[in-house]
Amino acid sequence: MKTLLFSSLLLFGALSFAQTGPCSKGDCQNGYGFYYKKETGDLYHGFYKNGAYNGVGYTQNAKNDYYWSQFKDGKVNGFTVYDEGQGRTWGTFVNGVKTGDHVREIRKQGGIQRELITYENGAEISRKMHSPAEITEATCISGDCTNGYGIYYQNRTLISGKFEDGSFRAGEMVHIDTNTSDFFMPPVETTYTNSYFKYSITGTDNGTNEAGYMSIGPKANGEYVMLNLKQNLFAAALFKDNQMIERF
Repeated sequence: MKTLLFSSLLLFGALSFAQTGPCSKGDCQNGYGFYYKKETGDLYHGFYKNGAYNGVGYTQNAKNDYYWSQFKDGKVNGFTVYDEGQGRTWGTFVNGVKTGDHVREIRKQGGIQRELITYENGAEISRKMHSPAEITEATCISGDCTNGYGIYYQNRTLISGKFEDGSFRAGEMVHIDTNTSDFFMPPVETTYTNSYFKYSITGTDNGTNEAGYMSIGPKANGEYVMLNLKQNLFAAALFKDNQMIERF
């Protein structure tokens, strides 16, 4: 299903960076817009309200730092996946300020490594490396998978995240056989009625497909932003119950 969503959205979604103004798609005021300022290298692909980033979006600067988030009044907000030059990281922001535990992927050979970085009001207060010695089926291979941060492996799925009473509360699920990863913080509820932000990546022979979107349970519901940087493909849409209702 996820592959079909990517295929239908990315088709005919290529953008040219030769536009005369920085806003090349949409009005960059309300609804969807694509903004690229050649002089600074700043790029934003996502939703707006009153001229500010509001809703699901992707932003990147000249250093190739990026943020996938649900923006609020122009600032990174809530559960976010980002890279500030040190590797893909996930964690929570409040009005652009890092808070709580953030987990960074270590990009090198030699196994699964994650670094747990804890922030308080934007200030780093601790770091701890997690490097499992071996992978064992259906077990916690690093950290605390009951109440805390841990890495859990089962059925070719690697879960790196925060746990509470043994339940997944936030983080990353790596599906090894399909070469996909899902990053999210689901609401604490027994029935799926509240929406939450989700970021998914899928590796392909033609580059990496990436999407940030609002979801209710496993289904896309609300704003949906997608890209494939290798192919220079960008697309956005609105979904309801996993069905596309409008495309931009």
